[in-house]
Amino acid sequence: MAVSRKLIIVFIVFYLIVIIYLILFLFVPNVQFAIIESRQDLTRITEGTNYFWAIIISLVICFLGSASIGFPVPFPFVLFSLSNSIFLRYINIGLNLGQIILSSSFWIEILGLAIAGGLGSALGELTGYVVGYGTKKIAEERQLDLLSNINGFGKLILENEKRTPFYIFLFALTPLPDDILFLPLGMIKYPFWKCIIPGWLGKNFTTLFYCCWPIFVAVGFTAQGLEPNGKSGIITEAILLLVTITVMFFIMSFDWEKYLEKRRQKKTEKSDE
Repeated sequence: MAVSRKLIIVFIVFYLIVIIYLILFLFVPNVQFAIIESRQDLTRITEGTNYFWAIIISLVICFLGSASIGFPVPFPFVLFSLSNSIFLRYINIGLNLGQIILSSSFWIEILGLAIAGGLGSALGELTGYVVGYGTKKIAEERQLDLLSNINGFGKLILENEKRTPFYIFLFALTPLPDDILFLPLGMIKYPFWKCIIPGWLGKNFTTLFYCCWPIFVAVGFTAQGLEPNGKSGIITEAILLLVTITVMFFIMSFDWEKYLEKRRQKKTEKSDE
């Protein structure tokens, strides 16, 4: 494997933290109450003129989430909390779920958070790209396995250059750890403007999805004839974080250089036939 034992330990620690967090939340009433109460306190941040600060928080937290190298900041729960506060405000003024969904002002506020978050995420990608741009020489001089492996992943992505923007969009659109993609793209000197545009488009969809979680949860519970609560959102966020950790570990541990070499050999064999 391309990852060191220390890095494996780091991933295991993160797994344990999230799992312990879930266990405490599900089975310890006092912890569950404290977490839910902390979420409710955050709902006040979008009231009145505080909405401006919610926009700033969305921009900054998504920037940090994309700018983090090696492990993503779990920003979805912040976007969920901000959008949930907007949803609760409309509930508190007497609107039902159907009226909220048809409210243009509600969607304008949600889109404001999503676009700010998408912009922050797109700007944050610059960090991974710049770091990758600078580590190309280090990887060549010191022959570090992990950096060489990441560089191999970048070469694999560029094997069909016409599809590279789509891969960038796909990483931005899904919970895939896109800093792992931007690092190798920086290392192989792929034009940054070709990275930022599909990345920004994908991130807008991603942040909009996170901001719509309160609506999804409410619709799901209503369809089952149940009253929605804050537990489902918190559990979903923890599961999403576990999936993100798993995907990142796979990408960093897989031997991309060896895989790429085998693909080249197969293509050479086919061309010789």
